[in-house]
Amino acid sequence: MNRPGKLPLLTGLVLGLLYITTVFAAPQATIYRVSPTGADSPTCGSAAEPCRTIQQAVNLAANGDTILVAAGTYAGSQSCSLGVQSAFLCIENKHLTILGGYANGNWASADPTANVTIIDGQNIQRVMYIYSVTNSSGSVHMEGFTIQNGRVQGASSGADNVTFAFGGGILVDRAQTTMRHMIFKNNQAIGGSTNNDYGGAAGGGGLAIRATNPATLEYIIFENNEARGGSGVNRGGYAIGGGLYTFQTDMSGGYLTFRDNLAVGGNSNGSGVSGNNNSDAQGGGVAFQIGSIINAHHLEIYDNRAIGGDTPNGDAGGAFGGGMFAEVAQLILKDVNMVDNLALGGNGRNENPGSGLALGGGISTGTADIELDRVRVVHNVARGGNGQIRAGSGGGAGYYIAGFSEVNIANAIFADNLAEMGSQGTPPGGGGGGIFANFANINVTHSTFARNRLGAAPMQGTGLVVINNGSINLSYSIIADHTQYSPTNAIHAQPGNTVNLNKNLFFGNASDTGGGGVFNGTTTSFSGDPAFLSPGAPDYDYHITSSSAAINQATGSSMAVDIDNQSRTLLPSPDVGADEFVPLTLRASPGDGLLWLNWTAVPGLLIGLEQYQVLVTPGPGAAPPTQGTSFSVGLTTNVTLTGLTNYADYTIRVEARNGSGVTIGTSNTITASPTDRQVFLPLVTK
Repeated sequence: MNRPGKLPLLTGLVLGLLYITTVFAAPQATIYRVSPTGADSPTCGSAAEPCRTIQQAVNLAANGDTILVAAGTYAGSQSCSLGVQSAFLCIENKHLTILGGYANGNWASADPTANVTIIDGQNIQRVMYIYSVTNSSGSVHMEGFTIQNGRVQGASSGADNVTFAFGGGILVDRAQTTMRHMIFKNNQAIGGSTNNDYGGAAGGGGLAIRATNPATLEYIIFENNEARGGSGVNRGGYAIGGGLYTFQTDMSGGYLTFRDNLAVGGNSNGSGVSGNNNSDAQGGGVAFQIGSIINAHHLEIYDNRAIGGDTPNGDAGGAFGGGMFAEVAQLILKDVNMVDNLALGGNGRNENPGSGLALGGGISTGTADIELDRVRVVHNVARGGNGQIRAGSGGGAGYYIAGFSEVNIANAIFADNLAEMGSQGTPPGGGGGGIFANFANINVTHSTFARNRLGAAPMQGTGLVVINNGSINLSYSIIADHTQYSPTNAIHAQPGNTVNLNKNLFFGNASDTGGGGVFNGTTTSFSGDPAFLSPGAPDYDYHITSSSAAINQATGSSMAVDIDNQSRTLLPSPDVGADEFVPLTLRASPGDGLLWLNWTAVPGLLIGLEQYQVLVTPGPGAAPPTQGTSFSVGLTTNVTLTGLTNYADYTIRVEARNGSGVTIGTSNTITASPTDRQVFLPLVTK
């Protein structure tokens, strides 16, 4: 089904999965082979006599060895255990490479797309446990597998280490980890339902990584995984990271997709409180927890849910980060598409105001240092739970920031997000349709806030809210079309909080600023229609058009690129907001060893146009086009690049030049990959 308003990050992911891997064994390393038609023995693993199970190959392998796995589904009743953890497949204190996607009889190259290789937990056990005493005593490099139907269930009694459940698909403890071209789907981590004061916690329905440095994840899909807290006497257990959970982990990665994952706090018939904690759900798609350092790019996060636990006789659990949650962590995230996620507070009696909360429909972070660049946070919902006494509050439908955090946001779109309270009980308030900052200092530049919404009065700050000695530095941004509850403010700062404004465009809001806080720089603000391309449903497209009042108004800005990673440095000045208006739109379609390019220009904007120049940057391992990496095509608006390397990346843009060779306009920059498979996906960034 087409999902309107998505940037085409999944196109890169699909093409990235269509890869061919050739194995070059390290000197003196042994290669073991595994096939569904093989047989386990003390000497199995050769091409003539492959092993039947991956576990047997792991048992035979020594440090530095490689295991090649042929297509098929690997499942069974056997299990292994290390300490209190058990799984279908275990690896302990070894340095191994495990590669899937091979065809029986062809061990020279892998193609996981054609040769699907599945490890299946059959909904009865965790798929895989990877354990290392220290980060240096074990490492696993995996590629080309689908990890599915794993299930880990916490015990009904005992200490936390047995009632808690982590990593329904795979659990990694301390082993250095690299995973590429993998799918985690339909896995579950379920905390134990206990007679203890609180239920067992659950984290990482698909994958949990703990105390690992480094971890690398690339081209990974997390789909329909679940973390669910167990029930307890007084409160249910936490649920943290429906798809992915990290703890004290240094992780880098890219091209990660989180879709339709779920984190649900445990239910309870008690007070709902234990140790000042409620039965919260944190990070429906992904959660980065205490001590994690994350540097990731090209993330698709959509249709994930975090749902607080129900407590009919007490205080219900909260929901924090329908798409993503981070706590006491450091994050650098670029090229993120966060759409249609939900944070839903639990239902309960709710005597105390901190129960049944929903904070961060898209993302929620607490006491974390965050850098976000080129981010779309669109059409997410933070909805408080229902209460017999108090309804749950909803805040930060796009992004909820708390806890003395330093947050830097650039080239971001926060649009069409909805924060609302629960529908029963005394209305508690809330707000921040786009961003809610609590005890936080945030810097926002070249961003667009549009059409964010609140459910009902007395909520505040349709676009942004800052409370509790926080500050917002807002520069070169658009704040538009926040129209509810006149005079509800588009930017609301409570007394004691500060908002510093620098050259921002305000348009179509019921009220631009207010709330009793200090607003500096209001005289630098200006008004005018931002003229968005196709705002609201179904497109949610907040690129600006040629009539936008934002064009060329960011005088003094040093921002080099926009949300589409295209240049802001062309004449005469950058545009205000997340988008830099581009007079040329470039598209590409892949073929076998070639790319078809075509582009269109906005009429009347390229004054003095004499020629188009095509510029191509081949990626690693990519042969240059037959035409060269920089060539003129005159006034032609299409060309076919030939002589290309299939599955390699090519970064392309087109420049419009006048008779003197001066660039008078540039296209969007795209990255495309040729393919010998008949996949015709339009690759267009704008």
